Amino acid sequence: MPSMSLSKIVLVYAFSVVSVIAMLNAEQVPYKLVDSVCQKQGNKQFCLEVLKSDARSKFAKDITTLTAISVDVAKKNSTATRDYFLGVKTGPPALLKSLKDCITSYNNVIVNFKICLNEGDCSLIGYDIHTAGDEVRTCQAITDSNGAHNSFITARNDITEEFCGLCESLADLMCS
Repeated sequence: MPSMSLSKIVLVYAFSVVSVIAMLNAEQVPYKLVDSVCQKQGNKQFCLEVLKSDARSKFAKDITTLTAISVDVAKKNSTATRDYFLGVKTGPPALLKSLKDCITSYNNVIVNFKICLNEGDCSLIGYDIHTAGDEVRTCQAITDSNGAHNSFITARNDITEEFCGLCESLADLMCS
């Protein structure tokens, strides 16, 4: 008889464990937070693409994780843009003149993205991201004043500005 009681206890325990696991999995809807946050963004599709590009977003529980993802992706994009600019060696004088200053601006963008999430004060995170956006706008102003407005620099700046806007919006949500 004692072995029968033990087997019943084990069976009840096993059923309980399986039930708890099933309930936990039922509550975890993939990309639930991502979908909720991206609904509030100006460019919902861009937000979804950026955040879903990182596996951490699938079951993210907080805005901090999503902010970190957007900053990481923005930093990679900005680094790729700067590196592309560095690789351009020939072109119209206005373009080459713009690139020289834009490389400096993008170096600053990258630094701001690198340091923003290490700030002790939440308001400084948004400030660093906003400053990164200011650097992109500086690059564009230089490009415009040099007469290279419709060049690939403008297209790259537009994308980076989109990243800055998303990162800043998520940082604002994180800090509120």
